[in-house]
Amino acid sequence: MTLEAVIFGGIGTLAEVADLDRSAWNAAFRAHGVAWDWSWDTYAELMRPGGDRQLAARYAAHLGQDIDADLLDRTHQNHFATMLAGGVPLRPGVARVMNWAARGGVKLALVSRSEVEPVRALLVATARARGGVSFDVAVLRDDVARMAPDPAAMEAALIDLRLGPSRAVAVVDTPATLEAARAAGLATLAFPGRLGEVEPEDFDEGPLAHVLSPEALTAAWRGDAFLAAE
Repeated sequence: MTLEAVIFGGIGTLAEVADLDRSAWNAAFRAHGVAWDWSWDTYAELMRPGGDRQLAARYAAHLGQDIDADLLDRTHQNHFATMLAGGVPLRPGVARVMNWAARGGVKLALVSRSEVEPVRALLVATARARGGVSFDVAVLRDDVARMAPDPAAMEAALIDLRLGPSRAVAVVDTPATLEAARAAGLATLAFPGRLGEVEPEDFDEGPLAHVLSPEALTAAWRGDAFLAAE
């Protein structure tokens, strides 16, 4: 048996974009006169449970406020895409892994809670760094009803890849995406960014890398423990 696909479980596994996303939300609030200003801690707490597709709606429900969550979300997505288009570096090792996959015939998939425009903007902004390598499959927010920790998006990616879970490995950057990938039957490699800066036990002490590499992915897929050097 050989490794046939790598599934990136969110655009945060490709680039450090969480603070840009938070800034895009705050810009949307200002644009529509909503008196919210999410700190990093508030944003991180909203992101932690995952599951739904609409942070603003959940936050409004928590506060007992009535707002146009869909309008806020559309404006947020537009701001986010614009910010990403300004340029953002790939995370350590991502370019190497993508080029390794392209050379070796390993398929690449992306699962993201973002919509098409931010994802497209990120891919355009990082095209040179990726050497033009792109994804064979993308499962975005509008493709499924529930996001991680629900496994629906991971399962959809496997269907589109035409592979069983034993043939692929998922790169995850939060405990929610880790749970989703495991529920889909996938081997996982934790690759936490700033949003995933949590206690190590939140990743169940499974395979974890601070620099992505073909060696780390292969070890995780085989079930070997792996901790990349800082």
